[in-house]
Amino acid sequence: MLSPGPSLPKNAGCMLDLIKKVKGHIPIIGICLGHQAIVEAYGGIIGYAGEIFHGKASLINHDGLEMFKGITQPLPVARYHSLVCNKIPKNFIINSYFEKMIMSVRNNLDRVCGFQFHPESILTTCGDQILEKIISWASLKYIKE
Repeated sequence: MLSPGPSLPKNAGCMLDLIKKVKGHIPIIGICLGHQAIVEAYGGIIGYAGEIFHGKASLINHDGLEMFKGITQPLPVARYHSLVCNKIPKNFIINSYFEKMIMSVRNNLDRVCGFQFHPESILTTCGDQILEKIISWASLKYIKE
């Protein structure tokens, strides 16, 4: 689990190097800065959102699959960010968005997923269910092996 934090992924200590080293070997889950670092480490592009979203609740749309299966649509979530994913890496799926902003992605092959919003926040309804589904999804490949 890669946590939220300030600044850009390149300024997040060893986070980018860690992702590059373990990707494809263990599941990776990223929230906020962790999400941005995953996207960047896999070759995606992070940029400024054009607006600061600190402590804002938004209604996002999702694909209803995997970690969003059975979850309310649209989903109220907590957002604390000024950066967004502008281009997703190869083999990643956008599974939620707010207007045209990417709010989450997943890579089914490597069992890697990232969330721009905060599922752990009280402002995110169903956050506990989403976290349970994320952990189940992330570990599925490794339980079978």
